[in-house]
Amino acid sequence: MASDAVGAELLVRLGEAGAVIKAMRRELPPGCPRSGVTLLAALDRRGDLRVGELAEILDVDQSVISRHVTELVVRGWVERMPNPRDGRSSYLRLTPQGRQVMRESTDRLGARLAAMLDDWTDEEIATLGRLLARLRTSFDAGRAPGDHAPRAPRAPAPPAPPVPSLP
Repeated sequence: MASDAVGAELLVRLGEAGAVIKAMRRELPPGCPRSGVTLLAALDRRGDLRVGELAEILDVDQSVISRHVTELVVRGWVERMPNPRDGRSSYLRLTPQGRQVMRESTDRLGARLAAMLDDWTDEEIATLGRLLARLRTSFDAGRAPGDHAPRAPRAPAPPAPPVPSLP
């Protein structure tokens, strides 16, 4: 079992990995929404999904996913398919154009990441990938379905300074 100190160090490293992910997203082709590729990749790997399932996989609020999905539908990269078992919901499916955008984006990002890791061996990269997958599996196993970390409430905006009166 991991010690608290090791867990705290891992948390720091994961924060640093977040910075790497943000930098990689800036490498996306112009006009490609940063969150869009993540959604496209999830649909490519998992197949047709409902919005709620996609939100659960990505650990994002369903309303946020819905907004991103709407943008992808408008772009023609995702289509909504009726749920044959429940007419109130639909499945999301990649379109051929969406699959192409996802492939081009991941190829571009993969090449960029490979260039950044030119001093790593393929085995080291594969090991990191396996460990990250294991981390996600362990993380998911430790949560109840639908259990999302509570979002910290936003601090209220400071009051506006008083407007000086004119003489």
